[in-house]
Amino acid sequence: MRPGSLGEYLEIGPGDRIIAVNGRMLRDELDFRFYAAEESIVLDLEKKDGRKERYEIDKDPDDLLGISFQSPIFDRIMTCRNRCIFCFISQLPKGLRRSLYLRDDDYRLSFLFGNFISLTNLSEKDWERLREQRLSPLRVSVHSTDPDIRARLMGNPRASSVLHDLERLSDIGIRVHVQIVLLRGVNDGKRLAATLESLDSLGDAVVSVGVVPAVYTRYRRSLPSEPADAAWARETLDIIECYSSGAAKKRGTNWVYAADEFYVLADRPIPPISRYDDLPQYENGIGIISDFRTQLEAILAKFPASLAFPADNVPGKDLTGKVLAITGTMAYPEVLSAVKTLGLENVVSVLEVPNIFFGDTVTSAGLLTGQDILWAVLRFSRKGGRWRSVLVPSVAVTDGKFLDGMTVKGLSESLGIPVHVVEPTPESLIDGVFDKEG
Repeated sequence: MRPGSLGEYLEIGPGDRIIAVNGRMLRDELDFRFYAAEESIVLDLEKKDGRKERYEIDKDPDDLLGISFQSPIFDRIMTCRNRCIFCFISQLPKGLRRSLYLRDDDYRLSFLFGNFISLTNLSEKDWERLREQRLSPLRVSVHSTDPDIRARLMGNPRASSVLHDLERLSDIGIRVHVQIVLLRGVNDGKRLAATLESLDSLGDAVVSVGVVPAVYTRYRRSLPSEPADAAWARETLDIIECYSSGAAKKRGTNWVYAADEFYVLADRPIPPISRYDDLPQYENGIGIISDFRTQLEAILAKFPASLAFPADNVPGKDLTGKVLAITGTMAYPEVLSAVKTLGLENVVSVLEVPNIFFGDTVTSAGLLTGQDILWAVLRFSRKGGRWRSVLVPSVAVTDGKFLDGMTVKGLSESLGIPVHVVEPTPESLIDGVFDKEG
């Protein structure tokens, strides 16, 4: 409960359960937001001790009483009914964090947190609710607008109606951000061009399109498509950049964006930050490198490179020994370059950690496990390194745990030195040097 809020005044507290708003039973936090957005509401509450209370409240329509919920979903999370041939979850080994195996496909989580959904599990009641509450924008995994290709990709005949579903969302005023997971020889090349053309025909209903390569781990016995290579990445970028150029003239935004991995694989220059507009596909690994460079440039604009961080002359700070910055294969050149540019080479070493757990085709720092980091640091330390602390990127950690269940505390105890979780930004790297935790 937010301090000073109307909810606190009414003594609504932890453990109390909201039963209904204006006689409407609540299925989730979205129902509460929607039905409580009026000047006068009737709130039915079950107190922690079992007592029933009813409040008649006059308020500003935007005032949600300062109430927050333990979970945004009160009933069951809608799960995936597809069997995508590229599904990452199906490639996970047993024994990881339980939450990793949850295949959510819930439009409510898409609206609240930006999760991508398939639209294949929506009932007519769900469509009625979307029409009533206008939950916009949503994020939709399309992959292909060709009915046969999408049905094959997703292992579900219901997936073939995606264009109809997108048109239906458009008709009720819901806009979407689209994801395309690209498989070589399946939905690429001319098929990708046809998908972009179909999505473009939906006008402003499709706000952005992100194209990312399929990722396969070493646990997959057979690949559903040929491995990506530089020539394929260049061909894909040519298609995307062609459509982006046309979209910029027509829409005022670049509209379709390629994952950073395509540029790295193709050995092409990373586009400037302006190419990514307002970074609508950032969580999809699109524009991250350019954003990192832009942040670095902003820091250097304030401090000349040679004088940016005189680490050997910082009052009150003992900087004996180096800080070890952990990163994945794809981000390693960027982090190393940032350390050199900032003049931090005397106090920071950058360690590129190969992904042994999932396989060397997985290059993202966000998919590093605790055990891979542990063994990489131990191997590196045998070369004579002496580390004051270790910095691990926050994208690899959730609730204090890595994907394999190892805790940050456990990693620190195994190494015998402090481990700090920091944001993958130049500023957080600097903070890590001065032992400021991110």
